[in-house]
Amino acid sequence: MRQLLHSVDRAGGSPPLRISIGSVSLSLFIPEPHLHRQAAQRYREFARNSSGSLSVLLNHRRAGPAGPCEFSYKLDDATLKFSSGVAEFLGVRHEYALDSLLRILLTFVLLPQRGFLLHAATVVRDGRAYIFVGRSGAGKSTVASLSPEGNVLTDEISLLRYSTAGWQAHGTPFWGEFRAAGSNRQFPIGGIYSLVQAGSDRVEPLSAKEALRALLPCVLFFTSKNDAHEALLKMLLGLVGEIPCHRLYFRRKPEFWKVIAA
Repeated sequence: MRQLLHSVDRAGGSPPLRISIGSVSLSLFIPEPHLHRQAAQRYREFARNSSGSLSVLLNHRRAGPAGPCEFSYKLDDATLKFSSGVAEFLGVRHEYALDSLLRILLTFVLLPQRGFLLHAATVVRDGRAYIFVGRSGAGKSTVASLSPEGNVLTDEISLLRYSTAGWQAHGTPFWGEFRAAGSNRQFPIGGIYSLVQAGSDRVEPLSAKEALRALLPCVLFFTSKNDAHEALLKMLLGLVGEIPCHRLYFRRKPEFWKVIAA
């Protein structure tokens, strides 16, 4: 590991960009100055100099043997490889490819730490995070736009993680139509709501089985390994067993908060 990173340093370029997303510390080694600038701007709210960070090498092939590949994924012309505690992103030409590969990497790294990424908007109210899930077009960006300014933790990709304090929602830099880039904060989860657009505002409780059906299509997951799928299912069962889950029927107006607070 030390020899590998030393070879990266000798290759020149900018110092590593150190960030933290969902309490996962990453050191991004980006040789291209333009891409480094774009990443520094995109992840500026998540900049943090933490020890023990995971090294991510962009467009830099290892000089020596990498060891057995634990996880790999190909996205268009870019490739993610993870082995020996180091992630390699190859063929990254722009910030959007970097952003996508970071999401994929986080799903792999978070799983053994009881965390995952979810297609969902997260809004903070009275010190608690409320998670709104749904497929594309269900209303996640609408919920974000109808919520008080400054309360949207993220409008597209939410990060949920279990800690000694219970289930927490973390801000992420992965935004959607509302372009809520989030902030590097975390809040206890107050509830999870599956969105349904309707003519009136109301909520109905979901059973654990119904909640799983609502969550599973929205979870970001990129491995076919059976043990990983079993770990994910076990984690989600724990989540829906501890956090209230509801179906939210709403009219695309800010009054929907009244039925949540009721």
